[in-house]
Amino acid sequence: MDTKWIPLDGDVHLRIWLADTPLDYATTATAARHFVDDCERRHWYTLELVDSTVAKCRLLPRLPCERLFDGP
Repeated sequence: MDTKWIPLDGDVHLRIWLADTPLDYATTATAARHFVDDCERRHWYTLELVDSTVAKCRLLPRLPCERLFDGP
């Protein structure tokens, strides 16, 4: 998957679909990029990057274990 569509910095709204259940999280753009890269290896759920304002991202819970995906 090409992650060029993810912004370079700031927070993004990441939606993870497990079966028919959407899970919405705010996360850093770096963590989102690494999370998407990691998910390419598994393919057991669907990811969606939602076009949201920064204010709306602040209302979302943070991605669990976000710090694990913020590094290289």
